[in-house]
Amino acid sequence: MSGELKIDDAVARGYPPAVLYLRNDDIVETEVCAFNYFSTFRKELPEAEVHVWFFDGSGKQVGYFHKDLGFNGQLQLRTSALCSNVSGTVAMTLLPKSGAEVRLGKRVTTGYYGQYYSRQGAITLSHEREAVSAKAFHMPEWSQTYLSKFINESGAILVNCCLSPEGASDGNARLRSLDGKILSERALPTIPSMGALRIGTLELFPSAKQLVGRAECFALEFTGTNLASPFSYYQFANGKFSLHHF
Repeated sequence: MSGELKIDDAVARGYPPAVLYLRNDDIVETEVCAFNYFSTFRKELPEAEVHVWFFDGSGKQVGYFHKDLGFNGQLQLRTSALCSNVSGTVAMTLLPKSGAEVRLGKRVTTGYYGQYYSRQGAITLSHEREAVSAKAFHMPEWSQTYLSKFINESGAILVNCCLSPEGASDGNARLRSLDGKILSERALPTIPSMGALRIGTLELFPSAKQLVGRAECFALEFTGTNLASPFSYYQFANGKFSLHHF
């Protein structure tokens, strides 16, 4: 990977990459998108470069891509062309070509997007929400409701956005009723640094149907270390795939 910008160098320069979920398999493929926002906010610095790093579910880097973006330049990259049959994380950052300085203590992240295409043509989209962290951190509690009638198709995606090699995640998952009662609780599988885990509700809680009972909705709650805000998802037999941040 000649000329590759190291991801920790981008973090040190004050442009920590934003983390998105990456999925390329026989059901879903991922497209990542970016816009040269320097053209709008720093008109004296219209030239930029976008850098993209790809990691598999175990946190191993499996690819890298960069491109110069001119005035109002855009990136729409089908990642399956670079890392087919890889699911994990993708990190993206945008740097000004002339090297704008970021004030001490500040960071720059942008509205990067991931678009997820099922083989049947269904599309869902997610914006970035978390930046890569150089150090371990605690994730606060995140909770999301789900429709009980789709419990078979539901689940969560957990992303470790800690760059430190010692930054493996740990945490807990809780199944809650809408009145806040904890129906079940368990420890989460460990996720390596920059890795990801997609896990179904019934994989987490095999007795969830019985515990939720006749309730219209239920909630999943996660807390731990080194985890970005989770994604909820539904995946249906017809190939449709829906994904949203908690």
